[in-house]
Amino acid sequence: MLSPQIIGFFVFSLYPILWAVHKGFFYYDRIPQNTRFVGLANFIRVLTEDTSYWHTWLTTLKFAVYKMPIELILALVLAVFLSKNIKGKGVFRAVYYLPHIISVAIVGLIFSSLFDYFGFINAWLVKLGIIAKEISWFSQPFSSLSVLVIAGVWSTFGINVLYFIAALSNVPDELYEAAEIDGAGALRKFFSITLPMIAPVLQIILLLSINGTLQTNEIVLTLTGGAPAGSTYTVMSYQVSQFVPGFATGTVNIGYGCAMSVITSIIMGTIAVFYNKFSNKLQNLY
Repeated sequence: MLSPQIIGFFVFSLYPILWAVHKGFFYYDRIPQNTRFVGLANFIRVLTEDTSYWHTWLTTLKFAVYKMPIELILALVLAVFLSKNIKGKGVFRAVYYLPHIISVAIVGLIFSSLFDYFGFINAWLVKLGIIAKEISWFSQPFSSLSVLVIAGVWSTFGINVLYFIAALSNVPDELYEAAEIDGAGALRKFFSITLPMIAPVLQIILLLSINGTLQTNEIVLTLTGGAPAGSTYTVMSYQVSQFVPGFATGTVNIGYGCAMSVITSIIMGTIAVFYNKFSNKLQNLY
């Protein structure tokens, strides 16, 4: 009964991780005669010389700072409304969740078409008189990153709505009734009862959101392709576009890409550990 999961873990998780760690110590371009042991050279180069890699980390952090507050606040507000007895709330829940089941690559293509110079967004903004002429959204770093944030929020906030609805359904009605007897208003009940009661679930939602945002990849490759001039590459999309055969052009030092992926994994793991350490107090707010 356990063998499918165990075999899958060893074949699709553990083996690729060990393979990447091993290749990180080599110059490896898939040509056997060119393969040579370079020791820690790949890792040292990533840490001390590759400014492009660290720039993508800065872009990734910007993307997270812009996206996560909008995504989580929007999801929580909608979840609060959808947890009430409103007509057709099941339809709203399904519609909000639909973007999450659409391929991220397709989402990127959709928004790439919408925000094209001659696309739907520019056409309507000009027609409504909001802008005088079309905007080249992907020619400036801020506007290009803004489109990425909009697409990312649209794609992922629906699943967080469902998480928040599940958390809200576990808040006892008796607490709200007692608060109403004491004269508490809607905002007071929200901040004194709702938020503290859903805090443990909020901790998990935040962790999932941080993890997912830091690993943003496909939507960047299909929506902006790093434009302009690679300024919107996140750390994962940069590695894929530069060091994964089929995406990267020319001769690729896969060993260097493996070393970069190992360092990236360590950084992301460290972020997760620190997050867990500093968010433990969310378990006991109420």
